[in-house]
Amino acid sequence: NSMAIILNLQSRYSITNLLKKLILISLLFLSATSLSWATDPDTNYVQTFKNLFALKLFVVNNGFTYTITPRNTDGFTAQQLKDARVLYNPYIPPSVGAAINIKGVGISYSMQVAKTFWDTAHHAASDFKQFTLNIYKINFGFEAYYQDYRRFYYHYLGDNLLYQNYNSDIRAYQVGMNFILMPNGKKFSYNAAFNQNVFQKKSAGSFMFMFSLKFNEIKGDSLIPLSVRKYYEYQYTRNRNYAFLINPGYGFNLTKKDLYLSSAVLVGVGIQNQTYLLPTNNAYKISFPLCARGKLGLGYNGRVFYTGAFGNVDFMQTSVHQVKTQQIVYSYGVFAGIRFVKFTKTKGQIKQEEKRKRDAEKAAEKKKAEAEKAAKKKAKEDAKKKKTPAKKGESQDW
Repeated sequence: NSMAIILNLQSRYSITNLLKKLILISLLFLSATSLSWATDPDTNYVQTFKNLFALKLFVVNNGFTYTITPRNTDGFTAQQLKDARVLYNPYIPPSVGAAINIKGVGISYSMQVAKTFWDTAHHAASDFKQFTLNIYKINFGFEAYYQDYRRFYYHYLGDNLLYQNYNSDIRAYQVGMNFILMPNGKKFSYNAAFNQNVFQKKSAGSFMFMFSLKFNEIKGDSLIPLSVRKYYEYQYTRNRNYAFLINPGYGFNLTKKDLYLSSAVLVGVGIQNQTYLLPTNNAYKISFPLCARGKLGLGYNGRVFYTGAFGNVDFMQTSVHQVKTQQIVYSYGVFAGIRFVKFTKTKGQIKQEEKRKRDAEKAAEKKKAEAEKAAKKKAKEDAKKKKTPAKKGESQDW
């Protein structure tokens, strides 16, 4: 047992060191890439402005689904294990929130108005909080977020799928950062497509690469209901994950004047350190989760007023020897905002204006020089005419 504990600890530390190295290498790579891609947008496609202040109000429906399925348990068939899957859902009534953007930095916060404000089914509402921070540049975007869910409903096959099973002790939360690279950011604006703080003048798209650092956890007095506990090798009370994810994908923004329809799909893999808290000890596992993100938006993006609807979904699935876990986080809603902006000129636009000014000055100087030359030539000709004597038969003026 002592040897197993030592090997377990060594494996844990090696995984942690690997994740630290991946994080450091990724941050250095992203920093170098973002600096090398620093450029001005193509003003035929994207119009930037100085965001003095912008305020957005929204109504959003947030959802979270977490499932855990037993695997490789002796004495049961694959179908029996599949049927023993437990699904957890918090009941979150629609929330209201606000977002502000000052000089390109956006912060949003959403919360419930009241636990019974939107409730028409008399469910026990779960507590929910969400905070996000975003900064979007031409070829680079940064997102940070925190989400917290408390109190869950759960069900499993054979159980009545209505909201009857309830556990007030279960809590799930996640915190993370996303780094988004867009090679064609000169023409496609992720900011305009999903944050409305830049104008997309012409339709365009771009391949994207999203690197994510993510921590999430679900815990409670017991995550496995008594009715299906026999199908699980362990009786889990907590699942804690540290993940590094890479999601390549593609985004597109279809525009017509001030109207837009935007979408993005990213699919990838990652490496994850999982910690399972058991009644007697802990279990540490390394896994390679599958992950995906989808985004959709449509609306009106005017200079002062903007409004629209949006939908987002994030998916991650992980399998180890004993269990398979899956989580889906989604949101959809409507928003309306107002902004005070001042249009800005890019370095390219300023250089073009300076070039046009220099060309105009050169043209004016050339025209002036030509006029002075013509005037001198005419003066010489007039002087020559006066000196030349009149021919015979020609009259002279006295």
